[in-house]
Amino acid sequence: MSLLHQVLEVLADGEQHSGVALARRLGVSRAAVSKAVGLAADIPIAVDRRGYRLPSAFRPLDAARIEGLVAATGQSLDGLFIHEEIASTNQALLAASGDGVYACLAERQTAGRGRRGRAWQASPYGSVLVSVAWTVTETAGPFGVVSLAAGVAVARALESVGVPGAVLKWPNDVLWQARKLAGILIEMRGEAGAMRVVVGVGINVALGPAAAGAIDQGWAELCAIVPGIDRSRLAAQVISELLAVMDDYRQGRAAALLTEWRRRHAFAGMAVRIHEGREPFAALVVDVDEEGALVVEVKGKRRRVQAGDVSVRPL
Repeated sequence: MSLLHQVLEVLADGEQHSGVALARRLGVSRAAVSKAVGLAADIPIAVDRRGYRLPSAFRPLDAARIEGLVAATGQSLDGLFIHEEIASTNQALLAASGDGVYACLAERQTAGRGRRGRAWQASPYGSVLVSVAWTVTETAGPFGVVSLAAGVAVARALESVGVPGAVLKWPNDVLWQARKLAGILIEMRGEAGAMRVVVGVGINVALGPAAAGAIDQGWAELCAIVPGIDRSRLAAQVISELLAVMDDYRQGRAAALLTEWRRRHAFAGMAVRIHEGREPFAALVVDVDEEGALVVEVKGKRRRVQAGDVSVRPL
């Protein structure tokens, strides 16, 4: 554990701590504390002559609290891991052996990814970056529904912490007031019929200047919507809701999940431009079908668009 992380864990109580008190508590010099805080790029630690204070949105995740909150919902995990830094929470779970249900979270990702090969931008300690892994069989339902089910889970979790009006953009973005608040990346490993499925979720809680400047579309952050947002509580809600929707999916209740997804569809009935391959085309959004594909109308004819290297934007 880095000295910076140790400092942040002390500051997680929300109180102000002097440099002298931090140094004494951590068994280091006051200069070492100052140097560690100086390395905290994009983490807005408040510093004045009385000491240091950390905004709530940047307080470190609490593993014991997250596990307790998940258990309180009646859900269970075979393991939960929180990393101070990792390349990718999705890749960590894809590479792991075993068929249990696991969750992996990170305060910082060095190779976090979104769809279409893009990097996922996140400020250290300023996002919820979580992946959950299961093994599912084809008999549970179409694999294309998994992404939509995950979107339902994230929208539910956001509502539970006080975020009104979160809607879903096919196949896997969560929007608030037409701006991206969260993204979902689904990855699979295995053979046809039985797959190891990893659902990765990234939620903007508080974006620092570096991360915000690297995003090429409209974005939203939770700290502006729900001041004082508790990242550990949100992480627990996301995990619990993912476990709940995946239970539904594995029990053959994909149709109910699709019905809920449709109620939250951001672009229902709208004209959009779809980038699929080299030639983008305009279309009218009609629905999503039972396999999770987007159904659109192009020049009077209906067409299915399946998730993959596809981008959908409103006209």
